[in-house]
Amino acid sequence: MTFSKILKSFGFGVALVLMLSFVAVGQQSRFSSKYKNPKAEGLFFVESSNEWDGRALVLSSNNKPIPPKANEPDAPTVPGYYLSYTKRLAFQKVEVIGKKVYFKTRSVGGVIYEFRGTAGAEIDPEFTDPIQFIKGTITKFKRGKIVKTEKIKFGHAVIY
Repeated sequence: MTFSKILKSFGFGVALVLMLSFVAVGQQSRFSSKYKNPKAEGLFFVESSNEWDGRALVLSSNNKPIPPKANEPDAPTVPGYYLSYTKRLAFQKVEVIGKKVYFKTRSVGGVIYEFRGTAGAEIDPEFTDPIQFIKGTITKFKRGKIVKTEKIKFGHAVIY
């Protein structure tokens, strides 16, 4: 085999590897979800000193929008983590297995949120049924580096 043939075949191989690398970089990892005996589903608002701080979470075991709340028709319904009613971050991965709750958002501008926590219920004297909640730690990443870690509690949205 001559040197020029080796160079041509080597060049083709390198070009093929580079093309496949660019395709892989351009693709986001696939969405995955797993719900097994979920103890938490629906619309949850972040509680900050017992007040809503604008953030919300929508969990749906069939990954479809939840029905709108009669008392708050503009509230989020599409599954995801919301920084506000209009700023939704889609899930890359979500798992609700019994009381364990985990989600990771897709990257937007190099920012990803990851949450690990548990679901539970508590008595509120204003309601007859226990109110569901999810609490744990949410971590904000920017370009793979931790920017902020926060203990957080999501309270289930109830119709009153």
